[in-house]
This record gives sequence, C-alpha cells and structure tokens, in this order.
Amino acid sequence: MFDCIVVGSGFCGSVIARRLAEECGKKVLLLERRQQVSGNMYDAYDENGLLIQKYGPHVFHTSKEAVNQFVNRFSEMDDYTFRCSAEIDGIMVPSPFNFKTVDLLYPAEKAEAVKAACKEAYPGRDAVPILEMLRCENPLVKEYAQMLFEKDYMPYTCKQWDLRPDQMDVSVLNRVQVMLSYRDTYFNDTYESMPAEGYTKMFLNMLDHPNITVCLNTDALDELEVLPEKGQVLYRGQPADCPVVYTGALDELFGYRFGHLPYRALWFDYKRLEQERYIQETPIAVYPMRPGYTRITEYKTFLRQEEKADGFTVIALEYPLEYDKDSEKASEPSYPVVNQENMDLYAKYTKLAAEIPNLFPCGRLGDYKYYNMDDVIDRAFQVYETVKGYMERE
Repeated sequence: MFDCIVVGSGFCGSVIARRLAEECGKKVLLLERRQQVSGNMYDAYDENGLLIQKYGPHVFHTSKEAVNQFVNRFSEMDDYTFRCSAEIDGIMVPSPFNFKTVDLLYPAEKAEAVKAACKEAYPGRDAVPILEMLRCENPLVKEYAQMLFEKDYMPYTCKQWDLRPDQMDVSVLNRVQVMLSYRDTYFNDTYESMPAEGYTKMFLNMLDHPNITVCLNTDALDELEVLPEKGQVLYRGQPADCPVVYTGALDELFGYRFGHLPYRALWFDYKRLEQERYIQETPIAVYPMRPGYTRITEYKTFLRQEEKADGFTVIALEYPLEYDKDSEKASEPSYPVVNQENMDLYAKYTKLAAEIPNLFPCGRLGDYKYYNMDDVIDRAFQVYETVKGYMERE
C-alpha cells in the first residue's frame, strides 16, 4: 500500500515525506511515537494562554536560499532578531560575548587594552573560537579567554553535558564563538524568523498531503525489525519492499547490540510569575555559574506575547539530565554526546545499518549529530535525493 515508510515526524522525517509525496507522487506512511507531529519542535498553548515551545526555545535562521524557500511554503514567517545574555559574577552580559562584555567586566582602561589586543591578535576576524583564544600569545587576550572559559564555557559544559570540556569534541565548544565587535545578535544569517502560528502548525501544513498517511501514538519499534545479517528490515513480520527512512536512535533500533549511545535530556520547570517581566534583560539568558539549571526562557517576551499576559509572565528553567527512557523527566533524548569514544560506538551501528540497502538513517538521532534547523533540513534534502535514486533503480 505504501512506497516508503518514514519513522519520526521531526524536520528530517517530515521534509522527506513531503518531497516524496509531492514531487515523486509516492505513497508515504509516517510513524510517530508521540501523540503529535513536529518532534522536538512541538509547541502548544499552555493553561495561561501562552504559546510554549515544549522542548526548548527555537529560532529559525539560515543563509541557505533553498531551505528558506521550502520553510516559507508551509508557514508565514515573521522576521525575528534573537538576542541572548549570560550572567557572569552577577552581571548580565551579551551572549555571544562581544566588546560590550569586555566593557562590563573590566575597568575602562583595561577594557580598552583588551579590545585593542583582540583586534591586533585577529586582524580581519569577526569571531574567534574560545579554544583558539586560550592559545593566544598575547597575555591580555589569553587572560580574557581564560576568564570566559572558567566562568562560562567550563561550568556550562559541565552542567549541560556532565563532562569536562576536554572530554567533549571541540565542535561543541566552538559552537558559540567570541565576537570581536559590538555585534549583539546571536545569529548572523541572511534569514532569521519565527513561524507566525508556531512550529506545530508548520508541520501540520507540511504533512497535509493526500499521499501522506500519519500514524500517531505508534512506536515504530513495535512495527519494524532489522535483520542486518539478512540485509532486511521487516514491517509487521514481512520484508519491507520499500525504503525505510529512520530518524530514531540507531542503538535502540538494533537492540543496543554494542551498548547504549549516550544522550542528554532536558527538563523544563515552568513557572507563572505575578509580575510584568522577569528580571533578565533578554528573552533567554544563560546562567552558567548557578547550580542546576543552564538557562531561563521568558515566553512572554521570547514569542512576543505581551498582549496575552497582562500582569504576569511565564518562565521555563532548563535542567540538563542524563537521558533515561524510563525516567519521568529525562525520557526524551535531546542531544547526542559527541566525543571520539561515542562516535566510535556510533560507527559500529552505522556499519550494521549499511548492511540493509533499503534502510536510510538520518536526523539528530539517526546521524548522532546535533543539527541547527537549517542543517537538518538540508540533510533531509540530501537523504531525499538518495531515497529517490534508490526507488528509481528499483
């Protein structure tokens, strides 16, 4: 009855399903374990009437023209400029750190010297990774970097990942670089926006196609079985004679044959406060030096809902936890823990997956990789072309 089975309705699964259904005329069965589509992009209105992004705050941003055009087909997108701050020694400073950070944390004369030293050390550069700054020969730059590392990067990394920075892949530490200017925006892409009616509505529009059948509350692992030794994936006990796009965790798909891949989960403590605004300068603020939580999102200001919340506000404190599928608070894997040991383990699972010609893992869990939204959409475009080519050969 179906030309393709897609597991998961996050960006990767939904984009591939839509393109196969629309551009190739293929019948797609999409299996979703949760009771709603959109994966970790899910948003909904809470008991206060405010739109809340249930799995953490997300802002769409990209410089990829094709990705932006695709997203705009399924939602009106409102322009949005995201700003963030971080608390260091009780002082709120811009994040990413910039020259205003220097002005706020140092006496005026030393601040000027630090900024001049940064410009001299990295001429023509807009931003520099913290690890590169720590190796700088200029003592002022190195001192500045060491202060940021000890009071932000290191405590944040330890809380977020439960690892020391030297146990993490450098790509994780380099995600947020130090700005060498007064630029105070978090992203620097051509397009930055939010879906006017929320992400879930965008996904519902994306999956609204006569060739797509969505099954909610359906655990694909109850329907699928993988037999790498036979090069087969079974659907309801019979060999699947169509492509299977799998966006879940590979270790779980293969029954943890080589052991568990570590993930970090997030738990959000929502609080309604009887005050107009929470005491932070930006809608999202990072608190690396405070115990327990990593950041606070104020949804009233983050999603521009001030008119819906007269006299109160809603904040979400974000607590990173070790993923445990049987835990009440940590049952959803949010971030793969990327380091060499874990990537070696993941490689064993990808080798197994490669034994099954019609199995196509992808996405944040399937690729064991943290993606920005535009990157995962771009990845979905690539996998779509691969699946399309496989179907044409068959």
